[in-house]
Amino acid sequence: MNLPFQAQRFLLFFAILFTAIQLTQCKKVASAENDEFRNLVDSLNTEAFSNIIDKQWETSFLVAKKSDSIATIHNYKKGIAKSLRIQAYYWNHKVKLDSAFRVLQQAERLEIATKNYVGLRAVYNTKALLYKRNELYDEALEVYQKALSIQDSSITNKQRSTTHANLGNVYVKKGVYDVAVYHLQQSLLLNKDDTTSRQTIKTYTNLGNVYSLSSDYNLAEFYYKKALKHYKNKENETEIAKLYNNLGALFYEKNEDALSLEYFKKSIQLKEKTQDSSALVEGYLNIAELYSDRNHSVAFEYLDKAENHLQTTEKASYLAKIHLSKAAMYQTKGQIAKAKNELKKAILLSKNQEKLTFERYLVKKQAEIAFQERNFKNAYNYRIAYEKLNDSVFNEEKLWEIAALQKSAQAKMKKIEVASLEKDRALAEEIALRKQKENEQLYAYLIVFGLTLCLVSVIAFYFYKLKKTTSQLAKQQELLLQERIQNLVNNQELEIINATLTARSKEKEAISKELHNNIGSLLTSVKFHFQAFDENVLKAHNGTKKLYDKTMQIINTITMEIRSISHRFDQDPIPEFNLKNAIANFSEKVQNERLKVHTAIHGLENFQNSQISIFIFRILQELVNNTLKHAVATNLTIYITKNTDHINIMVEDDGKGFDMQQHFNGIGLKNLRKQVQIIEGNYHIDSNKKRGTTVTIDIPI
Repeated sequence: MNLPFQAQRFLLFFAILFTAIQLTQCKKVASAENDEFRNLVDSLNTEAFSNIIDKQWETSFLVAKKSDSIATIHNYKKGIAKSLRIQAYYWNHKVKLDSAFRVLQQAERLEIATKNYVGLRAVYNTKALLYKRNELYDEALEVYQKALSIQDSSITNKQRSTTHANLGNVYVKKGVYDVAVYHLQQSLLLNKDDTTSRQTIKTYTNLGNVYSLSSDYNLAEFYYKKALKHYKNKENETEIAKLYNNLGALFYEKNEDALSLEYFKKSIQLKEKTQDSSALVEGYLNIAELYSDRNHSVAFEYLDKAENHLQTTEKASYLAKIHLSKAAMYQTKGQIAKAKNELKKAILLSKNQEKLTFERYLVKKQAEIAFQERNFKNAYNYRIAYEKLNDSVFNEEKLWEIAALQKSAQAKMKKIEVASLEKDRALAEEIALRKQKENEQLYAYLIVFGLTLCLVSVIAFYFYKLKKTTSQLAKQQELLLQERIQNLVNNQELEIINATLTARSKEKEAISKELHNNIGSLLTSVKFHFQAFDENVLKAHNGTKKLYDKTMQIINTITMEIRSISHRFDQDPIPEFNLKNAIANFSEKVQNERLKVHTAIHGLENFQNSQISIFIFRILQELVNNTLKHAVATNLTIYITKNTDHINIMVEDDGKGFDMQQHFNGIGLKNLRKQVQIIEGNYHIDSNKKRGTTVTIDIPI
């Protein structure tokens, strides 16, 4: 039976439609099943990580292995990589670094294959953390730098900020404080939009620690207090207590005992409230040390408090320190019998400790007490023992250095072995993957061939229509091309006109910028210093007050006149100068007894672009001028950091702030916007009446 041609076409179309629907339905079912298994894998990985936090290592490992198996069956590579990272923590806990780095190498390969750069960064951070915990700092720095070098839009500024903070902490461990400060400052800059985040506040504390270690106590105090302010807003009493303790130690190093004692006591009060026994004992010992030279009874009182808290925790090392402190004070008071009794207790408690420095100090005290008793023979013997322990400490330090070098060499050898094994494993997996791809391609070819046979008749039927449509499209494209060319010509003419207008307006702007930025700034500085005259001096003579008022009136009149002229005109070329020296000189001129100016400049030593230097200096003049006139600030901080492709400027004061909407069209802010726009930069102003003003500017180079 011969069917009509139209009926044949209808049946063919129906068969193709039915096949397509069936294929779509199969894909939907498979996709739903995959989503279900992926959710299961993610849930298992979350559970395994929670077990690590709770230190349930065996349970965590079993859950991670289960997640790994399910993810492998369903080819969920992201889930496999995450479970491997969790297994690495387990192997590190078992002190099997080769196994830990082997699974991390597998995870790294999976993340690279799937181009999951967020996961790859997590792998690098995990690997670096394990190196850091095992005191392999050079290896940790290398891996953190790899994490930092990942250039992809999926990596957020917050994640880069965390990596910079981690790098800074490793450099602190190595004692390279200047590089540590650079990375911690970079962390703050990348996280500048969220100044109250946990990462930012922690970075403030770390900067305080670095500056304290490098004996820059003023900057250390600045960052400690900055972190303290944020923790007080968050009512985090544990961190507030730690910062009080840090400030107490800082003022102790500065020999400011009164402030040191005040902060130690504040720390103690919070620790007593949070029932932190070990932290309380450290606080009591700190206060006892402060009172040891001035008031023995108070010192003994705090040592007894520390001892009472240790009766339940049973920490022999702390008890030994307490008895040794008591022995030293009894010795100072001349109560030798009591000093010997406390010293015996300290010796008994320190027997199981392998700390030669502590044992050496005990022997030294024994020698001093024996000498006070005029028992010169024992004093001589103890002195000989003390000298031997000195040699032992030196030898022990050398042995530790050798052990560290051996440990580093072993880690490098294991790293090479793991890399070799991974290379062989990768080769085997690549062969298996090629075979799998060949089978998948063959299956795909068969499906395509079948569909092609079904669709060839329809394609032939509509071929002539496609040809006609192609001809019409070609004509339309030709018309569109002509229209686009005409638009380009019009745009080019507009650009020429705009360039001409811009050149004319720049002539008018030149005088305004010079008047407002330079002469206006100097007049403001004169007015500011002139107002600093002591009231008593002004009252000493009747004529002095009148002269003072008249001079102030003249200065105000000149300032208003300059501002008026500046509004009628609107970047001035100045000679080339060293930007870093210019900023330093400018800061010295501005600073006075009411305003402290802090500067932190990084990376400008070899910067030679004079035009950008001019812009930066003029912008700083404008910002500092606004602070002097309006902020009523006591501290002004200038940060300038040169990066690869831009220079970052941040000016921060603790003044009264201002309302952005009311002052948006002021001439100062107007000039700032224009200067930044000229060099295609961007800026951000954050002002609050409670915490002052922060201006951040990025200038491309």
